[in-house]
Amino acid sequence: MKKSWNPVGTWTQLTSPRRVKQWHESDGSLPRLSPTGQVSIVLPVYNEQVGIQRTFEAVLQYLKTHPNFTFIFVDDGSLDRTKQMITTGIHIAKMPQIKLLSYKPRAGKGYAIRQGVEYAEGDLICFLDGDLAYSLAHLDLLIEKLQTCDVVIGNRRLIQEHQKDVRFNRKIAGKIFNFLSRKILNLQYSDMQAGLKGFRQSAAKQLFSRQILTGFSFDVELIYLARQWGYTIGEIPAKISKKHQKKLSKVNLVHDSIKMLLDLLKIRFNDQLGRYH
Repeated sequence: MKKSWNPVGTWTQLTSPRRVKQWHESDGSLPRLSPTGQVSIVLPVYNEQVGIQRTFEAVLQYLKTHPNFTFIFVDDGSLDRTKQMITTGIHIAKMPQIKLLSYKPRAGKGYAIRQGVEYAEGDLICFLDGDLAYSLAHLDLLIEKLQTCDVVIGNRRLIQEHQKDVRFNRKIAGKIFNFLSRKILNLQYSDMQAGLKGFRQSAAKQLFSRQILTGFSFDVELIYLARQWGYTIGEIPAKISKKHQKKLSKVNLVHDSIKMLLDLLKIRFNDQLGRYH
């Protein structure tokens, strides 16, 4: 699939990073991170013109107290005014900590995040859903947890009231996916698909360079690879915004359950065929 790149800001073409052996201190712990180290946040967006101004304003507010952060919006081939609105916002704000990568045609959320990760230069690299289904306040928890882990994933099930607000079809789909993940990939995590994850730079570059899936299950593939390669994985509570909870669910139990199964089998077969090495 040919891509037409149109980044706002400086673009550096990165080659796929080589697989690297993770380094730990002599006592087995990870090296401590500088509190002023650079942090890159990837925000994938697609047809978000209705809510993109709210997201952009939240980012501007957050940067006032976090000047060492860089936010990278990745427009996944939007057909509305998302790209134009972000471009205008960057021009008015005149803040070098906000970037935009844009391409066409649409290639999927996993592809968008991978492009953002390749571009990112932070000591830590995180991603959140572009509609801020999880508030920017979660970033502080991610950064804190990354002091002791290579990879950190948001887990909606660690919020007690979460299950009461989840629509029935989403709840059943989640149970099916977790069951299949345990049986096929032996992954015991209770929530692997929240759009809230963080990585140390070396882990992010290695994992995303081997990523194959770009759609529904791309983040499960990343977690599977992280476990296979010995990266330490932590979890933090992920609370969905009330506004996002009110969105109509697009989950189709039959269709999406079949898609889940096929994606998990692809991960298993790709590993057995040596495509991750």
